[in-house]
Amino acid sequence: MKPSSFRPGRLTEALRGRGRSEATLAAVVAGCVALMSVVVLTGAGAPDNGVKFAQSGHWVYNSVVGRIFHLDGSTGEVDADVEVKGTPPGAQVVQTDKQGYVLSRSRIDQFGKSDLTVLDPIEPPATNEQPVGLEGAGAAFAVYRQAGRVVRFGDQQTIAAPGGPLGDPVVTSDGTLWVHRVNDGNLCRLPLSADRMTCPATAPKGHKGGLSAVGTGAVFVDLTANEVYTLDSGGIGAKAGLGDVDVPDTALVAGNDVGGRVAIVDRDHGRLHLIDVSDKPKAPATTPLPKGSYDRVASSGDGLALLDRKNASLLTLDRDGREVGRTKIPQRPAGGRDKPESNLYRGDDSRVYVENGTGDRVVVVDRDGRTESVEVGPGDDRKATAKPTITPPVKPRTTIPPRTTPPKTTPPKTTPPKPPRSTPPSTRRPETPPPTRKTTPPGRENTPDRPRATPPKTTPPKTKPPTPPKPTAKPGRPGAPLNVSARFVDTDAVVTWGAAAAHGATITSYRLSWTGGSTTVSGATRSALIPGLKSSTAYAFTISAVNSVGAGPAVRSNRIERKWNPAESPRELLVKDDGTSGRLTLGWMQPTMGDGTFLRYEVAIGSRTAPPRVTSTSTQATITGLTDGTAYTFYVRAITRASDGQQVVGKYTSLSATSIAAEAPTKRVVASRGEGTTYGDNCRQPECAYIQIRLENLRPNTTYSMKPYTSEWGNFNPGYSTKTDGKGQLLVPDQFPCSAVGQLTWVTVTGPEGTYTSNKFFWKADD
Repeated sequence: MKPSSFRPGRLTEALRGRGRSEATLAAVVAGCVALMSVVVLTGAGAPDNGVKFAQSGHWVYNSVVGRIFHLDGSTGEVDADVEVKGTPPGAQVVQTDKQGYVLSRSRIDQFGKSDLTVLDPIEPPATNEQPVGLEGAGAAFAVYRQAGRVVRFGDQQTIAAPGGPLGDPVVTSDGTLWVHRVNDGNLCRLPLSADRMTCPATAPKGHKGGLSAVGTGAVFVDLTANEVYTLDSGGIGAKAGLGDVDVPDTALVAGNDVGGRVAIVDRDHGRLHLIDVSDKPKAPATTPLPKGSYDRVASSGDGLALLDRKNASLLTLDRDGREVGRTKIPQRPAGGRDKPESNLYRGDDSRVYVENGTGDRVVVVDRDGRTESVEVGPGDDRKATAKPTITPPVKPRTTIPPRTTPPKTTPPKTTPPKPPRSTPPSTRRPETPPPTRKTTPPGRENTPDRPRATPPKTTPPKTKPPTPPKPTAKPGRPGAPLNVSARFVDTDAVVTWGAAAAHGATITSYRLSWTGGSTTVSGATRSALIPGLKSSTAYAFTISAVNSVGAGPAVRSNRIERKWNPAESPRELLVKDDGTSGRLTLGWMQPTMGDGTFLRYEVAIGSRTAPPRVTSTSTQATITGLTDGTAYTFYVRAITRASDGQQVVGKYTSLSATSIAAEAPTKRVVASRGEGTTYGDNCRQPECAYIQIRLENLRPNTTYSMKPYTSEWGNFNPGYSTKTDGKGQLLVPDQFPCSAVGQLTWVTVTGPEGTYTSNKFFWKADD
C-alpha cells in the first residue's frame, strides 16, 4: 500500500499572465514540514554590488520636536534619529536602501541613513501639494497626484510626468510603479530599471476605479463596470467580472493584495469584498464591517488596516476579513491650533504604519493584523539621544524636606548614604564626617592610641557601607548586523555579514529571509549559502540577529540577479566502471541546457567550488590517481555559453564513490526525477513528479527502507520498504510525489549492511 506522504503546499502567484512573458510567474511549492515567513524585498533592475543600508521599519517625522525617528517595526523600538529643521507638520518620510527623504508640501529634504547626515534639499517638481510617498524593492517614490508628476528616488533617480490628476498609485514587489490617469483612463507604469513611464493600458474614460499590486503584477478594479483587469507591460492581460459583487464608485481598493486576493471596501454599505484574481478564481468573499467612517485602507499581506480618521481609530482584519481588533490612535491636544490628520502608510517591510497628526505616536500593524502603539519622541524613553530635545534642564530641588529617619533604622547595606552631589542644597555643615571619609579599617576601631572622632553609637564600625556595586545593565535586543552583502557563487547566493552588537545577551542565531524563503543559522556564523534561486529575478536578503531578549533590527543586502538560466543538473549520476586500482568512470544523463549552448562537462572532487579535475564533452568521464578504499565526493555540472558570450556554470549533481583494485559488481543507489504526476491539491504538474529510485547489486532478496530528502524540507515522507530481487536489483518508480523546484533532492536506502546515499540533483519543474 502506498504510504501517506507529507508534501508541501503549493504557493502560486495570484497573477499569472495570459500568454504574456512578463506576467508569467513560475509556481513555487512551499515546504512540507515547516511554515516560512516571507518578506517581500526584491525588485527588478540591474544588480548592485554596493551594500544597502535599508532596514525593516519606518521613518517618522515628529513635528513637535523637529526630528525624524527610525522605528523598527519588528521590535517597536526607536533606534535612530536625526534633526531636520523647518519641515512643516504632516510631512511623510520614505526611504531607499541608502537615503531617507522627507516629503512636504514645499520641499524634499534628504539625509544619509548610514551616517544620519542631512544633505542638500531637492527641489520638488510641484509646489503647494503634499505628495504620496511609496516604498518598494529598495526604491522610494513621491507621487504628486494633482500635478501629475512622479519622482523615483534611489540609484536610478528619475522624474516622470504622466499628467494629472492621478488616482492612488501602487508599487509592486519588483519596484514597478503603476498610476491611473483619471481623466483619460490611461494606466501607466514605471519599472525600476526604466527612466521613463509608459501607458500600455487604458480603462474606459470616466470610469472610477483603483489599482492593486499583486506580487510583481498589478490589477485595475473598474468600480463603474464591476470588472477587474490584469495588467502587464503589454497592456490588459485579461478582464473578469466581479460576479455577484456590486460595488459603488465610492469604494476603496487596497493598494496591495491580502493573501493573493484584492480587497474592496464598500463604505456605503459597510462591507468588505475579497476578490480572487488567480487563473482559477474562487467566488468573491464578502463580510460585514463594524460601523465606522473609513477613508483609507492598506494591506500588510496577511491582514488589512482600515483608518477611521473621523473617530481617530484603526480597524484591523485578518486575511479572511475577520476582525482582529480596533485600536485608538493617540492624539496630542490641539493646543489652540489645527493639527494635520492621522494617516497610514505601507512600508517596504510590508507592515502598515499609522501616524497621528504630529508624528509622535505611531500604531504598527504587523503582517497578520496585530497592532502595537509606540511613542516616538516625547514620552519615549527608548532612545537616549532624543531626550535632550524634549526634556527641560533639571533645576535644583530646594523643596525636598530633610531626611528625618535616623540612620540606624535603615540597613546600611541596602541604603548607603548618598554622595554629596545628590544632597539637596543646604547651608548647614554636617555634624559628623561622612561615612565615606572614614579610613579606619574594620577590626581596629578600639585601638587605645587612636581616639574616636565619632561616638560609636552614632557611627558604629559595622555600619560602614561597602562600595555600592555598579548597576548591572539590563540586556537588550541585539544591534544590526554589519556590512551585509550578497553575491552569486555558481548558481547559489552567498550572503555575508559582520557580527551584530550583543547588547548584554549572547547572540544565539541570525535569521535570513528573501522572496520565497527563509533560514536560520547559528550566532557564530558569518555567511549563509542560499541555493535554488531563479534566474532573471532580483533578490535581496534581510538578516537580523537574535538573542534571549528577542530579534534586533533587520538589515537588507544589495540586490543580486543571475541573468541567464544555467543548465540543469545531470541526472542518473553513477559509477559505470570500476575494478581498476586508482580509477573510476562516472556516467550520467544529459540535462536541459537552459539559456546557453553546451560547451563541456566539468568534474570536481571534494567541493563543488574546487577546480575541475577532468572535463568531458560526452556524458561520462574517467578519473585517475585515486586512492583505493578512500571515499570521494564527485561534483558534475554542465558549462554553457550564453548569447552574449558569457560562460554559465550549471547546477551540479554529486555522488560519493570509492575506487577498488579488484573488479566487483558496483553497488548503486540512483535517484532521478520520474514520471510527472498530480497528488492531491498541493502537488500538481509541471512541478510535481515521482522520485524514481534504482538499486543495483545490493543484497538479493533483502528488505531495504527508502526515505526521500530535499535541501530545504529534509525528510518529507515517512518512507517505503520493499525487497530486492534475486540479483539485488530494484526499481521504485512511484512512491514519492515531490514538487521541490530548485532544491537539491536525494534518497537514502537502509539495509542490514548500513545506509547508502544516492546522488544529489536539483529538482526541476518539468521533465
